[in-house]
Amino acid sequence: MPKINIIDNSHQAPWDTYVSNHPHASVYHLFAFKQTIENTYRNKSIYLAAFDEENGRIVGVLPLFLIKGLVFGKSLVSIPFCDYGGLLYDDENIGMLLYQKALSIFAEIKCDVLELRQTYPLPFVFFNENDEIIETKVRMRLALPVTSEELFASFPAKLRSQIRKPQKEGCIARSGGIELLDDFYKVFVYNMRDLGSPVHSKKMMANMLRLYGSRSRLFVVYKENLPIACSLVAGLGKSLINPWASFNKNFRACAPNMMLYWAMMEYAIANGYSFFDFGRSTKDEGTYRFKEQWGALPEPLHWYYHYRIKKPTHKADSGKNKKRFIAVWQKMPLCLTRIIGPVIRKQIPL
Repeated sequence: MPKINIIDNSHQAPWDTYVSNHPHASVYHLFAFKQTIENTYRNKSIYLAAFDEENGRIVGVLPLFLIKGLVFGKSLVSIPFCDYGGLLYDDENIGMLLYQKALSIFAEIKCDVLELRQTYPLPFVFFNENDEIIETKVRMRLALPVTSEELFASFPAKLRSQIRKPQKEGCIARSGGIELLDDFYKVFVYNMRDLGSPVHSKKMMANMLRLYGSRSRLFVVYKENLPIACSLVAGLGKSLINPWASFNKNFRACAPNMMLYWAMMEYAIANGYSFFDFGRSTKDEGTYRFKEQWGALPEPLHWYYHYRIKKPTHKADSGKNKKRFIAVWQKMPLCLTRIIGPVIRKQIPL
């Protein structure tokens, strides 16, 4: 029977080797994301690994983070601040043992909720009044051809015209590393304020760029040397993932987001990726339709919740409170959102 252990940084190499070879793994499963969250927000991590007793080889993993907040309570999440994470395992028995160990830790430290964000269902999770699964979100992935010319030719004429438009408007796209971070964050802070959402710390992106190294890259679109759109990508195996993308709505007429996404796809193809992952969306909403026009296909996400007491009742006024918060945040000065946004953001697992 496999042995389940809580591991430390000394196991980074075997952990990353296992993750890199698992078909359902993502860049978020790599140790670099563990270190990114710890170095940015100081959240405690609990990384579980299943070891084969005969040869000591890792046969399953479950990365968990403890998130404490005034609104969401005490959560144990795999993995916060991203679309998916959760269990990786060689067979269902190993997955079940890891899940049971997580439940044991959850009870021991008296969390309010255990949350696993999966790209595939977990057949060994049995539901009672303390459990819930939410499957209203999808990730949007585009299968990439061998050349960018082939991809461009596959697009409808209208989309090709939209991709060309920013260039005609005098926009240019640049990609690089930490040297573009200041310009990236200028756009990012503005866009998150405009959306009414607390912004991540600039350290989050700086740590990702440093810890992921050549796996990560920034993209910034400029008009007359002013940054007006930005994104960050990170890759593992066959997939390049886009965790964050933003644009300045005042330049909507220039369609900088079209240049931005095309630049990311060109980069993905040039670097041998087979898929471009646009990230999470709700079916038929605006971001979903934007991603769909590029040819991306929806893949269901399975978010599992286990509550300490019982499944919470989703009250009608929760939506009203969210709208009030968004309205207030949208009116705040940018400099203030930049300061207090990360303080709030570290408490929100989403």
